[in-house]
Amino acid sequence: MEFMSDMLGGADAGKPSVFELVAQTKMTELLEPALRHITSVYAHRYPRYLIRILNLHEEVYAAVMLVVERHYLRNYGGSFTEHFYGMKRVRTRTIGGSKALTGGNVWGSLVFLVGLPLVKSRLDQYYDKISGGDAARLLGGAFAQERHIEADADVEDGAGVRADIRRRLVRLLAVARQLFQRFYPHVNFAYHLSTALYYVAYMFDRTGYSSPWLHVLGLQMRRLSAADYRAMDMRTGDTSGLAAAPNGSVLRGLRNIVARLLGGGLDVLRVALPLAIFFYRFLEWWYRSDFHQRVQQKPVPPPPMPLRPHPDGVGVPVDQTVCALCGRPRTNPAMLPTGFVFCYPCIHRHVADAGTCPVTLTLATVGDIRKLYADA
Repeated sequence: MEFMSDMLGGADAGKPSVFELVAQTKMTELLEPALRHITSVYAHRYPRYLIRILNLHEEVYAAVMLVVERHYLRNYGGSFTEHFYGMKRVRTRTIGGSKALTGGNVWGSLVFLVGLPLVKSRLDQYYDKISGGDAARLLGGAFAQERHIEADADVEDGAGVRADIRRRLVRLLAVARQLFQRFYPHVNFAYHLSTALYYVAYMFDRTGYSSPWLHVLGLQMRRLSAADYRAMDMRTGDTSGLAAAPNGSVLRGLRNIVARLLGGGLDVLRVALPLAIFFYRFLEWWYRSDFHQRVQQKPVPPPPMPLRPHPDGVGVPVDQTVCALCGRPRTNPAMLPTGFVFCYPCIHRHVADAGTCPVTLTLATVGDIRKLYADA
């Protein structure tokens, strides 16, 4: 196992293994659904304040992660999850004797860390919408085309220059939609294939880049060294990049205080976000487990005592195996809430006609009938 975790990388102790890279990628993928779950729970309690955030969750999440990822890239040289797993990004080319990230590297990393996942998520949703989703996969592509045909037919009516321009735009959009629907699965396949191929090449030391996006940016992943951790421990004051040199101004002082609080709050996310993921996974396990179902089960109440027979009702036979309606041994037994048992066809017919229990004359409906099954 030690060999596999450091496969072909033993000569370079600073090179992260594929397993570390995959772990931080999976953690990144868990952040969004975990925060969505927490937001949805509180949105049910406070819909007035959180329902709009829930409807725009992906955009709000991207905006929040833009701030978080920028903070960690500027101060720790890696994204939030990369820093959590003890990794950082370095330039392949040394500038001024240093391989630390520049401002351009930070913003380029943000494009692929925040912008690309948001765009791809929206493209996936749009493709599912125009392709029909699960219905199209089950019933065929014609199921998804019906809506488009109806939408195109709506603009056939009318005359004049505006109507003609509108028809041309609709047809142009229809062609673009068809091209997108046809070629997007291939683009999506190439997207995932390129990531997998880079992982394989990185694992066998054929490339120093663990993803195509890092290759485009000219960045590589490295493990944090002891010197990096010492530098982090010695870092004090503002880490958000918002503070400025004090000049005696009250506003400048308030700005620096807010900057320190913001930087400290972003650093706390190293503990808060993993706890949110753990809470989300725990809730998933809890609601899917048999233990949760057993805890939620309430004890079965004792059966109600049969009501007393009404003087004008059907007499109760002495033999408990005989139906009081037909006078023959019960077949396919069924019971009413009053506690008396009859043949199912007999009691169903009686309740449907009279609407009462034949023995107690209590009001009853067909939905009150419960069939009984003998224990095998």
